[in-house]
Amino acid sequence: MSPKVSIIIVNWNAEKFLEKCISSLENQTYKNFEIIFVDNASEDNSVELVEKKFPSVNVIKNNQNLGFAEGNNIGIRKAKSDLIALFNPDAVAHEEWLSTLVTVIQSSDKIGAVAGKLFYLDDKFVKNAVFCTWPKIDPYTSLPYNFHDDEPSSKVDYLTGAAMLVKKEVISKIGLMDSGYFLYFEESDWCARMIRAGYDLIYVPEAIAWHAVSSTVSDGEKKAYFMDRSRIRFAVKNFDSSYLFIFYIRLFVESIHLFLKDLKHGNFSKSCIRLRAMQWNSANFIHTLQKRKEDMAYLKKNGSVRSYNRFLPLKKVIIPRI
Repeated sequence: MSPKVSIIIVNWNAEKFLEKCISSLENQTYKNFEIIFVDNASEDNSVELVEKKFPSVNVIKNNQNLGFAEGNNIGIRKAKSDLIALFNPDAVAHEEWLSTLVTVIQSSDKIGAVAGKLFYLDDKFVKNAVFCTWPKIDPYTSLPYNFHDDEPSSKVDYLTGAAMLVKKEVISKIGLMDSGYFLYFEESDWCARMIRAGYDLIYVPEAIAWHAVSSTVSDGEKKAYFMDRSRIRFAVKNFDSSYLFIFYIRLFVESIHLFLKDLKHGNFSKSCIRLRAMQWNSANFIHTLQKRKEDMAYLKKNGSVRSYNRFLPLKKVIIPRI
């Protein structure tokens, strides 16, 4: 029998995308699923649109914007299915997207999660522009990189939460998403725990979706701040101790270079953003270490814990120079 899938959409002011998004999910060839729509106190008519046009969708209304991670956690707690799909409200799925991912994730007990190829929605840059195939994490700087050519199916460093599928039994062994991340790196942190628990993350190029990247975060400085903030927190939480020492050295050198560039151009906005991100992480350092300790204890309780940095599948893959 085909396992049931709970598709969770965490929404904040994405009304203009929702009709195409949910219609693409309802038109999947794979039919054994439910849609759980978690709204983070949107100020537009998102909830009204979903309730009117998609009455079969289970709508959950939060009283405040709880962020991507906690929004998904609320949906996961509500879900009763064997498989959990995370899907962004500004994404559209090919009709075979879910069927393809379900087939692959069921093919091995070692597979914890899967995701496919993401194109830019509405040909944002050029026709058929690819946003993401292989997602890679630099094991020394924690900088993320997305490949975007014709990469084959492979184990990867993390999967994008815009359109991914996870086994519910894996979540029970690694825990829910970390709500300490408000924006960015939430799924990378989740995937890091899957890697430590010994699971594989598989990229499936045949599973296609389209994504309007950063559609709800138009403020460039806000995006840069949360990216820096979450990146540092991610390294502190997940890097092996020896790699964490290297990370701080690289971060210091990188920050000096950033300051010198700003000095040359007479504009210190980027350095100020980095400083704010570092200040936030300093103020929350003890809490981050405590969360790291809790994650490791949870993983040990449910199985063995292996190195994160040394088991990154794409560790030796060279990032192309831009």
